Amino acid sequence: MKVPSNVVRCPIDNGPILFPGYGNGPYRCAKCDEPLRGAKHTPGTHWEESYGFLVEVETQDGPDTEEEISELQDAIATFASILGDPMTALHVGGSFTCREADDLARALMAGGHKREAITFLDGHATGDDDPDDIHPEIEDFEAYALELAGLPVPELVDLDD
Repeated sequence: MKVPSNVVRCPIDNGPILFPGYGNGPYRCAKCDEPLRGAKHTPGTHWEESYGFLVEVETQDGPDTEEEISELQDAIATFASILGDPMTALHVGGSFTCREADDLARALMAGGHKREAITFLDGHATGDDDPDDIHPEIEDFEAYALELAGLPVPELVDLDD
């Protein structure tokens, strides 16, 4: 059996620890099936899943170089262009839960993609047929997206004023 080199090992028999998935019970050794107990954790690292195993990886603070920040911005722009496309938003937006739609819009707003966030929320509201969905009642998606992002909503005044 091949395992990642950074796999967390069982203190009993040094077997690799399986990643159980979300809500599927405790971490267990692939060899002896014992639940993980007493494993050592190295400061500056955290555990996550890789190839079905529990692995220990170095904790990174986030992008800190201009190149890393640029790559992150490009990734968010790609994400925004896909989910902020009106046809995509209309066809897949309704498949998201309201919380997921709000979280996605908040992430798009954080990335500086307000128009895409508004488009996705509108597509979600149009396509979601859940009777408890709150989004169809929203009349101003721009104000809603600004509120989600914790930004001020401008007061709208009559043009004649």
